[in-house]
Amino acid sequence: MQTAPDSRERLLTYLEKISIRFADRVLTINAPIEDLLVSRGLDRSKSTIVMNAVDEVRFAASTSSTPAQAMRDGQKFVMMDHGTLTSIYGLDIAVEALALAYQDMPGAELWILGSGTEKDTLAKLAEDRGLTSKVKLVGQVPATEIPGWLSQCDAGILPIRRDVFLDFAFPNKLPEFIIAGKSVIVSRLKAIRHYFSEDSLAYFEPNNPDDLAKQMVCMYRNPQLRADLLAKARVEYTPIRWDVMKQRYLALIDELVGDRCPASEEPASARGAVAR
Repeated sequence: MQTAPDSRERLLTYLEKISIRFADRVLTINAPIEDLLVSRGLDRSKSTIVMNAVDEVRFAASTSSTPAQAMRDGQKFVMMDHGTLTSIYGLDIAVEALALAYQDMPGAELWILGSGTEKDTLAKLAEDRGLTSKVKLVGQVPATEIPGWLSQCDAGILPIRRDVFLDFAFPNKLPEFIIAGKSVIVSRLKAIRHYFSEDSLAYFEPNNPDDLAKQMVCMYRNPQLRADLLAKARVEYTPIRWDVMKQRYLALIDELVGDRCPASEEPASARGAVAR
């Protein structure tokens, strides 16, 4: 017999509670999720947040030369998303928004990097909306080339859908855009909004192509706004950058291992003296 959804939810919540009770420490990925767990019985003193950040050293060391440089010219305004092409990331919403906005955005294009189950659907949607020349489905890009591709766009776009789970999402694509020096148009999701103000990102209401279209046009028309948003985003990203998260994680490991490591072994002569 299939378990009813409410029964599954109760079971998962119960397993979560006993797991938290059993654990010495609990790792989670952002403050809103930690708050949710605390509301379900987590002792906050047991919790450590390690954000989904980006290693800036490795990111900067990646190859900067990419085919994007050949695709780009000075007359284009390029918005870019990179990652897996699945429904949850809302790229169909971005295509619909561009269909609403493109007449007010001469030269605007949407470049979509990555592969996934939605690729054919997105291609068909772009064709149906008369945007085949405006929506570039680039395909899978090697990780080492991502910085080079990001350097060619004017703005990042993260049209993630909102639901009970995705409201807590914090994609590492967001810090990648910030590190690459790009302002970002993004869904107004709870976890993202916790860390970044309205002055740092161009927010739009999730699942809303009309609102996204307005932000696209606004960013297209206002280079100074893009610069101001980026400057603020860089400041607000500083407390959660990877160097901070790495040190936090290593400090936690040192604390846990230090509590459990046996004392250094004594010399044989000392042990013998004690035995005698």
